[in-house]
Amino acid sequence: MSTAEVRAFGLARVGFPLGLFSHACFIPLFWYLDQPVMAIFNIASVALLIWGVRAAWTLGDIKWPTLLTFVVEIPLHAVLCTYYMGLPPFFIGYILFPILLFPLIPYYSATTRLLLSLGNGLVFVACGAMAIMSEPARPLTDGWNIFFFFFNAGPIIPFLGLFTAIYANAATTAEEKLEREYERSERLLLNILPEPIATRLKDRPHLIADEYPSVSVLFADIVDFTRTSEALSPPELVRALNRAFTRFDELVEKHGCEKIKTIGDAYMVVSGLPEPREDHADAMVALALDMIDAAEEINASSDFPFTMRIGINSGPVVAGVIGERKFAYDLWGDTVNVASRMESHSKPGVIQISEATRAQLGKPVRVDPLGDMEIKGKGLMRTYAVSRAG
Repeated sequence: MSTAEVRAFGLARVGFPLGLFSHACFIPLFWYLDQPVMAIFNIASVALLIWGVRAAWTLGDIKWPTLLTFVVEIPLHAVLCTYYMGLPPFFIGYILFPILLFPLIPYYSATTRLLLSLGNGLVFVACGAMAIMSEPARPLTDGWNIFFFFFNAGPIIPFLGLFTAIYANAATTAEEKLEREYERSERLLLNILPEPIATRLKDRPHLIADEYPSVSVLFADIVDFTRTSEALSPPELVRALNRAFTRFDELVEKHGCEKIKTIGDAYMVVSGLPEPREDHADAMVALALDMIDAAEEINASSDFPFTMRIGINSGPVVAGVIGERKFAYDLWGDTVNVASRMESHSKPGVIQISEATRAQLGKPVRVDPLGDMEIKGKGLMRTYAVSRAG
């Protein structure tokens, strides 16, 4: 059962018994006050309300008793009472119930509920106009007018306050839920895309492809991952990787870099986009050094000993978002390919950088030449190993 249906049954379990009580009380009063039409009408109303009470408390079909009560019984009751007794007894006030309750009924479209509510509003206005323009057919004495006014206004006024509270609570709950879902969606989106890219994508969904003339790209990989992971169960393996990569994520944020993705046990990061920075190579090397230290710390406190192999290259790239479903922010270009080769041709525990990255370094680090290396698709390339200075 939906939340709207639960609310409808809750209102029915209160409204139908109260309506049954009031209409049952009206029957002898109307006979005594020489209002036979209203007495007979209330007998029929009691039968309808008994049907509604039974449906509400047995979780039956309350759609039809509710519709007949709001569309036929209440408006017609108000019209007849106003015609025979005028405005002072305040029977017209009962029309406020369907006006306020129709929007809470879940069985019709929003447009239908609005039209039904407006229809009862027109009946309310018509009753008032009829009472003002003509004398009541069977007027009551002043004493009985006062009695009925308080008998009718007594429950109507508190219920108006109750309905206002229900609407206010529903609006507040919906707004709070919407805000929570929006914040959750924002967090999820920012976990996938850099904030500037996420903002652009929300403002104008379209293909995003930006050229960056100078960035640094890092690839990190766990050496002999398949062999090392054979000693762990699948849950243990996932927990170990999650621990390592979560630590790396913290370091990426610390150094102001941007994580691009993980592929199995491989980790890809870029520095210098989407916000350009001149020290992108320094930031990337500092990150790589911290990643090596973090790996050693994790090795000392877990059953998953592993060694990192890291490669870095610098140069121009194209970055953007492709696709419309399960999209991701990614990099393309020769710089990315060379960075991947730097990693795959590196040695365990070594951070291997290209000549292009070495030329970008400004902060003091130890740079050891590794000589010329045959890189697939590139030929001979001069590479270096970096470590902490001093």
